[in-house]
Amino acid sequence: MPDAEYWRRVRRAILHLAGWISLLLLPYLFSFKKAVQFDQLWTSPHELKNLLSWVLLIGFSYLNHLWLVPAFYLERKRFRYFLLAGLGLAAILWLPEALNWFRPAAPLPAVPAPEVPPKPALILENSHVFLLFVVSILVSIAYQAQIRLKETEQQRLQAELSHLKAQIQPHFLFNTLNSIYALALRKDGRTADTIVQLSEFLRYVIRDAQQNLVPLEKEMAYIRNYFGLQQSRLRDTVNARFELTGACGQLQIAPLILFSFVENAFKHGASPDEESEVDIRATVVDNEVSLCVFNKKVKVDTPSAHTGIGIENTRQRLKLLYPERHTLKIIDTETEYKVQLNVLL
Repeated sequence: MPDAEYWRRVRRAILHLAGWISLLLLPYLFSFKKAVQFDQLWTSPHELKNLLSWVLLIGFSYLNHLWLVPAFYLERKRFRYFLLAGLGLAAILWLPEALNWFRPAAPLPAVPAPEVPPKPALILENSHVFLLFVVSILVSIAYQAQIRLKETEQQRLQAELSHLKAQIQPHFLFNTLNSIYALALRKDGRTADTIVQLSEFLRYVIRDAQQNLVPLEKEMAYIRNYFGLQQSRLRDTVNARFELTGACGQLQIAPLILFSFVENAFKHGASPDEESEVDIRATVVDNEVSLCVFNKKVKVDTPSAHTGIGIENTRQRLKLLYPERHTLKIIDTETEYKVQLNVLL
């Protein structure tokens, strides 16, 4: 049974074929004369020359797309790029003509041949080749520039994510360690479990979250550990709930893409000094995960300088990693904050 990679290659081949057919049909928009008259291909040297021009054009287009644009144009070596592109155009136009120079002259006919219209100028004759040459260059530059922009944005987001993970909110870690210390002084039975939760929390961030994808089950376990640590730190001062419905199975997800909303809920919705409420509900159905996070807003004495970066970072990561495969709705009022996220994995 063909796998996903096989069908991806088939789709790519079909797109390449459709693109070249569309490109080669462009001359029909500007002339009623066929660019290559295939019915005369084996009897007319002129048509063989045109066919060779098409083959050279296609070959140069791939060379331009895979090497010249990434290596020269996008690296701001524009003079070299246009010089090489000019040499490519010259080869496409003049190599087929050069082959005719070595063709022996045809013997004079015994009977006068019918009058033949004069041969058009070289530039006019190859105008369709020049048109397709320019179009192929513009398409390659636009496509490669878009890919480079997307890669740059992904690298920027990855750097931001690494920065956020490196912080891990030190005040949260210090508060959690103080809570564990207080539990140990009271000889509370939850001390050992809290230490294990903190250990799992750190292991996931330092080791597992460096990967592009992680099992959804690990992401949920990470959220559960974080939730447990917050409960241990805040004790009974916050009305907090966490519920997971459905089986994660073999599904995988980008790391920390769900966690940002959970962290934000505790950052702005949990306080030991006033009535607080945090409600987290996750549902997994087939290959779709839904996350609903609700919190009442509380006063934050020392708002972080990075407030909002985590949410905005996650928005951008969702756009890049799950385009057209996610919906995100955020309701932000003076007293409440609610997030509804659906991701198709």
